[in-house]
Parts: sequence; C-alpha cells; structure tokens
Amino acid sequence: MVNKAKKVITIAPLSNNDNKIRVAAYCRVSTDSNDQLNSFYAQVKYYTDYIRLNENMRLVDIYADEGITGTSIEKRADFKRLISDVKKKKIDRVLVKSVTRFARNSLECIETVRLFKSNGTSIYFENDNIDTEQMNSEMILYIKSAFAQGEALSASRRMAVSSRMKMADGTYNLASAPYGYRLSKDGLVIEPNEAIHVRKIFELYLAGMGECLIAQFMNEHYPEKRWGKRTICCILTNERYVGDCLLQKNYSDSTLPLRMRKNNGELPQYYYEGTHEAIISKEDFDKAQLLRKNRHPLYNKANRRTTKDNFFYGKIYCRYCGWVYKSSIRHDELFWRCSKKGQVAEKCYAPNLLDEEVQKAFVHMFNILKQNENDIVHDTLLQMQTIKMREHGTSEELKDIDRQIAEISEQSRIYTELYTQGVLDEMTFYSKADRLKNKITELRSRRLKVLNMCSDDGVLNALRKLEKVLLDTDFLMDFSGDVFDSIVEKIYVEQEGKLTFVMRSGLEFTMDREKL
Repeated sequence: MVNKAKKVITIAPLSNNDNKIRVAAYCRVSTDSNDQLNSFYAQVKYYTDYIRLNENMRLVDIYADEGITGTSIEKRADFKRLISDVKKKKIDRVLVKSVTRFARNSLECIETVRLFKSNGTSIYFENDNIDTEQMNSEMILYIKSAFAQGEALSASRRMAVSSRMKMADGTYNLASAPYGYRLSKDGLVIEPNEAIHVRKIFELYLAGMGECLIAQFMNEHYPEKRWGKRTICCILTNERYVGDCLLQKNYSDSTLPLRMRKNNGELPQYYYEGTHEAIISKEDFDKAQLLRKNRHPLYNKANRRTTKDNFFYGKIYCRYCGWVYKSSIRHDELFWRCSKKGQVAEKCYAPNLLDEEVQKAFVHMFNILKQNENDIVHDTLLQMQTIKMREHGTSEELKDIDRQIAEISEQSRIYTELYTQGVLDEMTFYSKADRLKNKITELRSRRLKVLNMCSDDGVLNALRKLEKVLLDTDFLMDFSGDVFDSIVEKIYVEQEGKLTFVMRSGLEFTMDREKL
C-alpha cells in the first residue's frame, strides 16, 4: 500500500496592520455659524492628518457632530455611532480636542469614559492633557466636565434671559417659520403654494369635516406632503395664520438634560398683533376655535373636563400589549380605548370601555371588599406585621454599617489634610481617596439592601390606609373619585374584557363587566 503525501495549506494569521493602534477622533461644534463651521472643518482636517502621519496609528474614522449641543448624548448621531463602534471593539483610542467638546454633562461624561474603558478604549483630551489610559482617578475629569456643565447651563440661562427680554420689548426674531410662510430679513413672508393648502384646511374644517378626514383628503389631493391629524390640529390652532404672534409657547429646562417644555403658565407669554401678513381671516380663525371647543368638550377648559382631570387618566392599561388606554368622545359619551389602536400596523383587539362601565365596576369591587374587609385586608395586614417583627433584628446590622461608614469618612478627612499639608503626593492621595470612596459606596449599597429587606413600610402603610378607608366609608351607591384615587394604583383590561384593579397595597381584584 502506497502512502500518499498529504497536502498541507498554511493559513497566515491576520495582522492588525503591523499592530498599529486603531485610532478615531471625535469633533463637535455647538452652532452652525461661519466661525464655528471653520473650527469644525479645522478639527476634522487636523485629526485626519495627525493620525495618518503617525506611524503607530491607523485611522478608523472621524466622528463629527456639527451644530449640535453637547448637553445630551441623545441629540448627537455621530457620538452614538462612536459608542456603538467602541462596543464592537473596533477602536483602541479616541482623540478629542477637550472635555467640553466631548460632553457638557458631567454624569454622561463619566459614564461614557467608564463604558469606553470597559471595552478597552482610552480617550486623550488634548487641550486638557488628560489621558484615561494613565489616569488613576476620575476626580480631575469630573471637575473638568462639571465646569463644562456649569458653563453650558450658564450660557443656556443667558440666552433664555436675552430671548425673554427681546420678546418683552418686541425685538425678538423668529427662528423658524410655520407651514405656509418662509423667513426673510423682514420676518414672515407668505409662500403662495403652501398658503393655498392652509386655506383649504380651514375651509374643510369650517364645512364640518374632522381632522382625520381632512388629513385623508389632503393626502389624496396634495400628496407632495405627508399629512397627519397632528399636523392638521397644529395648523388649525396656530395664531400665526391670522398675522399675530404668540411668543414663549415653550421653554427650556434649567437643569440637564435641557428639554423643551410646554409653557402652561410657568413663564409669561407675549402676544403681538399684526406682525406679518395673514393667510386666514380673524373671523374664520375664531370660528374654527369655537368649533373645536364644541366638538371636543373633553378638552374645553371652560368645562374643566380635561383628560387629566379624569381619575382614570393614565391608570387603565391593556393586558394584551401593555399600552395605556386613552379617552375619546363619541355621541356625547366618554369612553376609553387602547392607544395602540390605529397607531401601528399590528392591531390590538382589546375592548373599548365606557367611562360609566369602569365607574360601575369600581363601585361593585369596593362594596365586595368592604363586605369582606376582615377576611381580606385585616388578616393580610396582621400576617405582614408579624413577618416584619421577626426581621426587626437587622437593626444591629444597620448600626454596624453606619459605624464603618463613619470610620472611613474620618480616614478620608485625614488623607485630605495630609494632602493639603504636602505630606502625601497627588498620585498617592487620589489612589487612597478612590479606594475609600469605593468602600463607602459599597457600604451604602449594603445599607439600602438591608433596609429594603427589613422594611415593608410602603406596603404596610398602603394596607393600613386601605383598611381605614374601608372602615370610614359607607357602601358606595355612586362612583367616588376621591376613594378611587386613594386606594387604586392602576387598572388592567383583561383579554375577556374583565377589569383587574391593582390596589396601592399590591392586592389585585378582578371584576367581570358582563356580570355587573
């Protein structure tokens, strides 16, 4: 038998481009002014050339956000792309001009640095001379990012005050134009083609057509723009179309992350008449507002029947999909339906509920609960109190934890004094301070767990309150919003149309609507 020589194929190992460090750069400017744009392009060019000319580095990508604020990660698309690539282990090192370019939210800055380090990626802040690869303490970085955060908040407040002063004296310039107008140096100027659509929407609404039907009509006859119910509602309620201008409808938070809030009276508003040419007559606009109030009495402030005034608002949930129920008016009756219906392609078959049905189910549930109060609530309360008394011995453990925290805090104070006096060098001080801080954090975490284990005060108090309400309240003949709000946390609509009332104490009771 002849042995044939076996053919061997050698597969060479993949090289990481001669073991070069995979480097990326992040650049950001916060406005789109010409000076800032020049700075933006200069940053991109600088880091591109810097990485390519360095023999030990291999350029992965340049991540750049232009005209975006640094107070929140959510608004920065390229920054989120950078985080995604770090998680995929594509980058060894990131170059950034300064901490302020990276983040102006100190918490997000520290969390992102930790995320990068856990994935083997270091960051070098050039202007601040901070290298996370060689950094023994996060304190310096935290201080830098905290200053950046304070600077961002101060700038935001200055801009807000400046804008309000301009609104008050009539010199404020609009930053955007509503549909039907365009911005010019003289203010709002009518866009003829778009104005035709605005007039058509008001014409259809005053003729008796609802917002949904108007959106459908506009999509069929004017498909160049996507029309929806919300868009139609915004146009029908915007005072700009009569040539007037209401300023400060929204305002920005004074804390991070900076978010826009609807101004519901927290800050003054400024109404100016005749600021630009009108598309709709004042008479037609007022008719449209009156018609909206008559068609939607639930939202009529004069009737004080807003959705949020209803005791069931935000408390009814669909057991099918978990979406909250929302209210609607049909044939002058208030009813509730799953908010998923009509919003997404996947249908939800949860039943609609008349407001009257939910009230009736609660009254029936409460009366059954009151009739059986001793068997259900009182006995449960006694059992939980017994369990808590058995676990009360953990108070000694809490005392021991508190003693350890006090001792470590005293050690930290001593190290700080030694560092201030020059006895300890910077590296030793930060190393010891970090170790003590981690110990205190661990002890506080343990303390919280012990408290949670030995204390059921929240549930016990809720049960006591439920017991008191049952004792103090007679059997219900009609729905009582105050009683409902004091004992019920949420309601689930079950698959068979039954209603499960989840009490604040954690107890649950299911009622069958068909048997009421």
